[in-house]
Amino acid sequence: MLKKIGAKFANRMFLNVLDLEDSLLSKENSVKFSPSSPERALFNPKMQSTMRPPLSFRVLPKMMKLMNPMRSNMKLSLESIEENPIHPKTQVDDEFIAELEKFALEIGIDEVGYTELSREFIFQDKAVLYGKGVIVLSLEMDFNKMELAPSPQTHAMILGTYNKLGILANKMADFLRDNGYGAQAGHPLGGLTVYPPLGQMAGMGWHGLNGLLITPKFGPRHRLAAIYTSIENLPIPEENQHSWVEDFCNKCKKCVKECPGKAILGKPIIHGNGSRTYIETEKCMPQFLNNHGCSICIKVCEFNRKDYYKIKESFLNSNV
Repeated sequence: MLKKIGAKFANRMFLNVLDLEDSLLSKENSVKFSPSSPERALFNPKMQSTMRPPLSFRVLPKMMKLMNPMRSNMKLSLESIEENPIHPKTQVDDEFIAELEKFALEIGIDEVGYTELSREFIFQDKAVLYGKGVIVLSLEMDFNKMELAPSPQTHAMILGTYNKLGILANKMADFLRDNGYGAQAGHPLGGLTVYPPLGQMAGMGWHGLNGLLITPKFGPRHRLAAIYTSIENLPIPEENQHSWVEDFCNKCKKCVKECPGKAILGKPIIHGNGSRTYIETEKCMPQFLNNHGCSICIKVCEFNRKDYYKIKESFLNSNV
């Protein structure tokens, strides 16, 4: 009964957001999905079981308080593109980047990265306004609440993190518009693109076997959002210093062993376009939706529990 109520509730709440997402496909200059793009795992009308957030009776009151503002911020991220400058600026200098990063930290963003969007990372049947310059945002999730996973406390914390980051992403987009740039905020819940590979391309970390971006500050214990901008000369890093993480994950595989749905492949599927599949969605989503957002793969990850640089030193020395 709860599942049916939740699905009906989410359908009602998010259909107008889906309509706004669809309107981007009709925009002449929008950047559209690739034939090889993946399906979105949440809020996918093709899979009705995904048309709701994770639910439990103990979290339902908290969720009800958060879902309205989350829906409002999802709508705002799409409706506010009409406020973009008619002729947005496309170039930045070091001074503006410093101002942007200062603003991000002041409002509560934990980390900022820069990359360019590849169409393969836009979900099937989706589009975004810009692709040349993408700003990736990271926000930490609480360690102590994550230790309780899966639990109503963990679930409420995750929803709160989604909500906060969605608000901050819209503030970042407003900041860019106020300075003459075009911007579209990407909400962390659902989203129009696959965020972990964007974070990897931005040099913020490396894709773990659990399908999440492993970063030095938080391991996998954070949420990501993106800002698609008119900027064409963002300071995109030329190389990524975190590729050793892949070798470590291939030896560790703790998340693979502990996953209750046996959804983590252990060896990712590498597609012809270079993109990778780490998780069997049809095995992961039932656990995620029906077990307080699960998060076991985050909780047990070595990078969640130990210092990134100590793990790196020990691992690389052991392979000398």
